[in-house]
Amino acid sequence: MLKTVSQSDVEPGVQQFEINKMRIGILLQQGVIACITNIVILLLTLIALYSYNDLKLLHLWGATIFLTIVLRLLIVKYLNVYFSQRPDDPSVVSRCEKIYAAGVFLSGLAWGSLGFAFDAETQFNHQLIIPLVVAGLCSGAIYSMLSSFISFISYVYPMLISVILAMFYVDLKVEALTLVTYMIACTMLFRNLHERVTESLRLRQENRHLVRHLTSVNASQTKLVETLQKKEIFLTQTFENAGFPIFLMTADMVILDANKAGCKLFGYSKTEFKGMNMLLLLHEDECGEASRDFYRLIDGDLQQYQITRKCLSRDKRPLWLTGTVSAVRNTNNKVDYFVIHAQDITEQKSLSEDLQHLTLHDTLTGLPNRFAIEKHLQLLLQETNSLNHVFCYIDVDQFKVINDTCGHKAGDKLLTQIANIIKCELQPSDILARLSGDEFAAVLIDTTSEQAKEKLNRVMEKIRRFEFIDNDLLFTSSISVGMVNIRPESTMTEIFKQADNACYAAKESGRDRLHVFSDSDEELVQRSGEMRWVSRIQQALSNNKLVLFSQPIVATHKKNSTKPHCELLIRMLDEDGSIIPPGHFLPAAERYNLAASIDMWTVSHVLSRLEEARKAGRDISGVYGINLSGQSLGDTRFYDKIIKLIISADLVDSGAVICFEITETAAISNMHSALYFINELRKVGCLFALDDFGSGLSSFAYLKQLPIDFLKIDGMFVKDCVENSVNLEIVNSINGIGQVLGLKTVAEFVEDDVTLISLQHIGVDFVQGYNIGRPEAWVV
Repeated sequence: MLKTVSQSDVEPGVQQFEINKMRIGILLQQGVIACITNIVILLLTLIALYSYNDLKLLHLWGATIFLTIVLRLLIVKYLNVYFSQRPDDPSVVSRCEKIYAAGVFLSGLAWGSLGFAFDAETQFNHQLIIPLVVAGLCSGAIYSMLSSFISFISYVYPMLISVILAMFYVDLKVEALTLVTYMIACTMLFRNLHERVTESLRLRQENRHLVRHLTSVNASQTKLVETLQKKEIFLTQTFENAGFPIFLMTADMVILDANKAGCKLFGYSKTEFKGMNMLLLLHEDECGEASRDFYRLIDGDLQQYQITRKCLSRDKRPLWLTGTVSAVRNTNNKVDYFVIHAQDITEQKSLSEDLQHLTLHDTLTGLPNRFAIEKHLQLLLQETNSLNHVFCYIDVDQFKVINDTCGHKAGDKLLTQIANIIKCELQPSDILARLSGDEFAAVLIDTTSEQAKEKLNRVMEKIRRFEFIDNDLLFTSSISVGMVNIRPESTMTEIFKQADNACYAAKESGRDRLHVFSDSDEELVQRSGEMRWVSRIQQALSNNKLVLFSQPIVATHKKNSTKPHCELLIRMLDEDGSIIPPGHFLPAAERYNLAASIDMWTVSHVLSRLEEARKAGRDISGVYGINLSGQSLGDTRFYDKIIKLIISADLVDSGAVICFEITETAAISNMHSALYFINELRKVGCLFALDDFGSGLSSFAYLKQLPIDFLKIDGMFVKDCVENSVNLEIVNSINGIGQVLGLKTVAEFVEDDVTLISLQHIGVDFVQGYNIGRPEAWVV
C-alpha cells in the first residue's frame, strides 16, 4: 500500500532518473577503490613477472597500465565535479556513464595486453599468473562496476578477449576455452547481480520517497492535528463565550451541552442541562411536542429552520426565544446531533405587545381606540346569529370650557373619570372606546333598543350628578348620545355616520340628551344630505365647477343713474351641465366651514375675468356686487388675501368697482372684524352694501357705526309692501334712515310694476328683482 502511494507520488521518468543518479554515484565511488586496487595488483603482477625474459617490455606494460589507472582516476574526479554541477540534468547521467565506460575500456585493453607474456618458452608459473590476474580483475570489476553494465562490458571484454586470443595463439586452447567459459559465467553473474542492484536501488529510491512522503504526511498530519486542536479550542471558546445561547441536542431532544449564555439565561448549570429533555424548557402555553420542521430536518428535507418559542426559566420567568435549528451529520448522512442558536427576544416581544396594545388602546383612558372598536364592529357585522346590538356615539358637552379654564391636564382627568363612570354602567361584554378628544363610542352587545335606552339614561344621570373639582373650581358635566341599532345589512361606515348624526342632533337639540337614529328623522336626513354636499362642493372648487350669474340693479330715478350695477350670484354646475341653485349647497357650505372658500373663489374669479376683459379692450366700468359670508368676515387671513388680489388686479382706472355685500347679522356678529375689513378695503376703492337689512337685529345704532355705501332692504318686506301697509311703512322707515345717513338704498324682490311705482314714490334709490331682470350667466 505504501509502495503504491510512493509510486503514485513520483513520476516514472523522475524515478528512473533518480535511480540512474544513484548508480553513477556508486560507480564513481567504487571507481577510486578500483583504481587503488589496480595499482596494488599491478605491483604484485610486476613482482611476479619480474623474471620475465624481456624486462623492457614488462616495464613498458607496467607504465601503460599505470597511466591508464591515473587516467581512470582523473576521469572519476572530473565526472564527480561535472556531475555535481548539473545534478538535475537527465542527459548528464548517460554522458557520465559513457565517459567512464570509455576510460575503463582503455584500462581493460591495457590489462588485456598482458597476453603478450604468453610464450611456449615462458615458465608455467608465469603463464598461470596471467589468467589469475585477469580473472581477479574480472571478479573485482563485478564488485566495482556492479551499478553499470556497459562499464563492466567495456572493461572486462577487451581484457578477457585479448588474453583469450593470446592463449589460442600459443596453443593453449583448453585454457582459452576455460577463460571463455569464465567470461560467460562472469557476464551472467554480473547481469544477475546488476539487476538485483538496480532493483535494490529502485527499492531504496522508493523507500526514500516513501520515507519522504511519510515524513511529509506525518508533518501534514501533525500540522492538521495542531490546526484541529486550535480549531477545537477556538470552537470550544466560541461555543462557551458566545454572547447568545447555544444548545447541542440529540434527535430524541435530549440536551448534550449548553454554553454559558444558555446557562445564565435559564438559570441551570451545565450539569443540570446535560441529559434534560428540551421540551421541559417550554412554557405551559406552548405545545409540548416537536415541530413538523424538526422531523423534516431529521429526514434531510431541510438544511435548517427558524423557530420562535415561549420558554420558562428555572425561576419561572417567561422567556421568548427565537433561533435557528440545524443538523450536524456524519459521513453516512445520519444526524449526529442538532445545534440550536437562540436569541432572547423577551424584551422585544414585550415591547411588541406594548405597541400592539397601544395600537388598539387609548393612552389616556386605557380604553380601546377607534381602530379596535372598528374591528369589533366589523366582526359583529359578519355574525350570522340573530342577536341585537346597539352602537352609541357619545360626546362630552362643554368640554372645551374645562380645557380652556383649567388646562388640558384637568381636561384629561375629567375624560378619565367620565370614561370610568360610563364603563361601570356597561356589561362586561359591552365595548367602550375613546375615539378622539371628548368623543367616545360604545357597542352594547345582545341588547334591545329599549334596554340600551335605559342603560344610557342611567349613564347620563350619573354624569349629571357627577361634580368635577379642580383648583377649588367646581364643574358639572353632561353627555350627548347618538344611538343606532346595528342591522346586518348596514356597513360600518353607515353605522358610524348614523350615530354621529344622531349625536349631532342631540347636541343641536340642547345637549344632555339621547337621540336615536331613525330613517324618518327629518333633521338627520337634512344633515345627512348636507354632509353629502360637502364632497360635491370640494370637488366643484377643485374642478372649477362653480359659475357666476348676474342680476341687474337699476336706479329708480334718472338722478340716481350711474354706471351699470349688478349683483353676482354663485351657482354650481351639475355633472350633466345643469345649474344647481345656491339654496341646495350654500347651507352645507355654511355649516361645514366651506363658505369662505367659495367667497375666495368668487373674488379671485371676478377679478381675473375683469382683468382679462380690460386687457382685451372691453369696457368693464360698473359696480359688481359680491356676497360675503360671516365666516369670511371673521377670518383676518381672508382680508389680507382679498386686499392683495385687488391691488394686483389694478382696476382703479378701469371704472370697475367691487361692492362687497355683507348681511346685517354677519356684520353685527363680527362687528370689530367687519369694521376693520370695510375700512381696509375702502382704502383700495371698494364699496360696501349691508344686505338683507330688516331680517335680523335691525339695529340703527349698529348701522351708524358701519361705513357702508348701500343699504339693501330685505325682500320679505318689499315683495308684498303694496298689499301690506306695515311692510310698506317698514320699507319707508328703512329708506328714510338710510337717506338721513347718506346711504343709497336698494330694494330687493321687486317683481311687478305696482311695487316698482310704490318704491319710486317712497324714494328708494335702486331696485332689484325679477321685474327688473332675472339672473343670467355673467358675461363681461
